[in-house]
Amino acid sequence: MSEILENINYRSFTLHTADSTTGQLTVDTSSANLIGRGGFKTAHPGWLTLASHIPTTGLGSVPHQKVVVKRPFIKVYPANGPSAGTYKVGRYAVADELSKQYKEANVLYWANSLLDLTYAFINRCVAASSNPPPFEIPRLRFIHAALALSFLPGQVVVAKPGAKPCSMRAAFLLEELIPGGQDAFVKFIHNTDCDPLLDPGEDGYNTALFLAFTQHVQYEKTGGLAYISDYQGVTELLTDPQILTHPSVSEGEDIFGDGNIEDVVSQFTKKHVCNYYCEWSGFELEAYENEA
Repeated sequence: MSEILENINYRSFTLHTADSTTGQLTVDTSSANLIGRGGFKTAHPGWLTLASHIPTTGLGSVPHQKVVVKRPFIKVYPANGPSAGTYKVGRYAVADELSKQYKEANVLYWANSLLDLTYAFINRCVAASSNPPPFEIPRLRFIHAALALSFLPGQVVVAKPGAKPCSMRAAFLLEELIPGGQDAFVKFIHNTDCDPLLDPGEDGYNTALFLAFTQHVQYEKTGGLAYISDYQGVTELLTDPQILTHPSVSEGEDIFGDGNIEDVVSQFTKKHVCNYYCEWSGFELEAYENEA
């Protein structure tokens, strides 16, 4: 994993539109049905139907599948200047929107890989131990997601050989719908801190401890180069992660977006608080001396 992070050619997936599938995406952009609006992107309800290469599971596996459709936005203020709550939602130019959505998709791509790496490590250690761990292992995953590009007839941008000319109109990030809505949503760990955001006794606290442990595993297995942060979602499904990398990884390049706070990685061994997952002898993880 460390070799992949250190090789600029492997830091992101490659977008091959010739290998993609076609379909129909319907988006409800009404403010009445808006799922959410953060500081940088909006989330809308949508319905996806694929026309070819239909998967057996995940996004597009059933017709008219309900999805979350996310787009980045610009705050457009009145001519007399910004003031609280008076901006309108503006959209980026297509090339800029695609760049931002591509980075978002790449973060999810890496988050899935790092979490898979963590569970592979856990499974090997548990199988090799003569005694099972004195706790249950939470089983979580990141939501299924996809990058959807909307095209209009016109100037050629990317196309399959023999395909009709087309130009891109917009880029959407599609995500699996998390059951329970905002009421079930929990922020487990922030991207500026290694400590769980929840207190002992709160619902989800043990999950937050486990996710802090996964950061410990990822930090060690990547040679101190990267781990997942900004863990949030529900007890089984996670979304909107951030990949934090050591300053040596990016070399000044913006790989994982503005949420990649590299200084946090540099301080991980001093800030991370080991918990009972980290301390189980079967994992043989290095114990870190916390400064707090």
